Amino acid sequence: MFNFLFNRTRLDFVVRAEFVADSVGAFLINLDRATDRLAFVKPNIDRLGFPVERISGIDGKLLSKEELHKVCDYERFKSYFKMLPERGTIGCSLSHEKALKKFLESEYEFALIFEDDVVFNPQELRECIDAAIEKKNLWDILNFETFHDGLPVKIADLCSDKHLALYFSSITHAGCYLINRSTAKKLLEKFYPIVMPFDHYFVASWEFDIKFVGVEPRIVQQNFGNSQIKSETTQNFESFGIKLSNAVFNSRRAVTGFIYNSYLFLRNFAD
Repeated sequence: MFNFLFNRTRLDFVVRAEFVADSVGAFLINLDRATDRLAFVKPNIDRLGFPVERISGIDGKLLSKEELHKVCDYERFKSYFKMLPERGTIGCSLSHEKALKKFLESEYEFALIFEDDVVFNPQELRECIDAAIEKKNLWDILNFETFHDGLPVKIADLCSDKHLALYFSSITHAGCYLINRSTAKKLLEKFYPIVMPFDHYFVASWEFDIKFVGVEPRIVQQNFGNSQIKSETTQNFESFGIKLSNAVFNSRRAVTGFIYNSYLFLRNFAD
């Protein structure tokens, strides 16, 4: 009913059958050359008390043109965003794919996935994670680092002054999120070809029939140094056809997201 972006299915990844209930593993995405970022964020993640695995990020700068075009549909990306994807954007998506694969090979029920430029209070984040595990039926992806207002609507109290929220307008960013196993599998199944940045992909909850929620007020921010994704001049396209396809994409995505989250709210959370 709600699918229109990601129709292909792939099963070329391993899913461990057994897992430890309510367990959380932390996965930190970090480029090998970004040693300063690792030194910055790793101590804070360690303070959360979860097992931590560093994921060696895929450096888009090192991918050949053939490798990039093999994994990404450049024409669809251009029609959706009026630009061609940067190498760093593709590398970022592939890095999240790598983290999700590692998670499904593990014994954890949940993965806490980090990018390496986030700041947070470990005690506050750990308190929210523990509370979220107790309410795991209310979410499939719980995003802690969310960009744009998103028109959040409260669905449940979480901890202290924090609550869980559904979003009724566009949001992005994937700097820190908690995800369950079945949802990680769904994201991997429709991952290729890449037609948008990962932080646009994983928020398209209607495509996967999942509950994507966030924590409000927000407790994780991205603010360490310059972006490693936007490392080149972006090539933009302004022809009428491209502008029209972009407008159709944005309108359809906004309307579908609003309808789907309204459906979730009325089915699961309305009093």
